[in-house]
Amino acid sequence: MSDKDWSTTELSVLYDVFYECATRLGGEYVSLAYAAEDAGDAEALEFWDEQGRLLQQERQAVNPDDRAMIVATMKQWDRTLQLLRHARSARPASAAA
Repeated sequence: MSDKDWSTTELSVLYDVFYECATRLGGEYVSLAYAAEDAGDAEALEFWDEQGRLLQQERQAVNPDDRAMIVATMKQWDRTLQLLRHARSARPASAAA
């Protein structure tokens, strides 16, 4: 998604895609929070919950008419999601349980 040229995409469609990007990243944060809760790790649970709250604040702070900010934020979120997923897949099997 990061390499797509969004310059000709209708702004309302672009904002919908932007919103969905936040939803995907937020879902990853929720998944990580659930995993922390299952592991009994209160500190990690609070961390991932906070990441979700910060993500919502960030999403709300982006002006729906600011194409450049929407695209830049989507790229940042996409990269964060890729990093989180990579880190999850790289964990040893004993740590994933």
